[in-house]
Amino acid sequence: MMNAAKTLGAGLVLAATAACGAGGPGAPANTSTPPVVTTPSDLPTSVPAGPPGAKPPMSRPTVGPPPSDKMLPPSQVDAKVPAQVSAENGGLNVHIELSGCDEAKADLAEENAQRVLVKVKIDHGDPGQMCPQVIRYAVLPVKLAEPLGARTVVLEAG
Repeated sequence: MMNAAKTLGAGLVLAATAACGAGGPGAPANTSTPPVVTTPSDLPTSVPAGPPGAKPPMSRPTVGPPPSDKMLPPSQVDAKVPAQVSAENGGLNVHIELSGCDEAKADLAEENAQRVLVKVKIDHGDPGQMCPQVIRYAVLPVKLAEPLGARTVVLEAG
């Protein structure tokens, strides 16, 4: 039985191969062009150059919040929670990474001539609650009485 299946399969392959080479009606009677064989030495060894002045595509970081030109330098931020801070429109934005059921808020706790203290509270949801395993980035706005200037921003858990 197994030999019959092999024989039938081989016959089908042979018939299909012969049909592909037959050419059908209207095909030239004799096509005697030799096949072209490419050897590894015939292949190009380098990638062709792009147009002059072309730049590689821009890439974005795959970890952390999207970059912002308004992010404060690390020397101006004393963060006791994993977050970054940007100064925009006379206030602050706290950029924080959250997961699953996390909810967060940022509140101004103190503001003086030397520093701005912001309390960041993260609620991780109810114990035993089913939460999706995703990471998302939240921007928490904080209103200031005066523009930040050179003051230091202190982020604390709260």
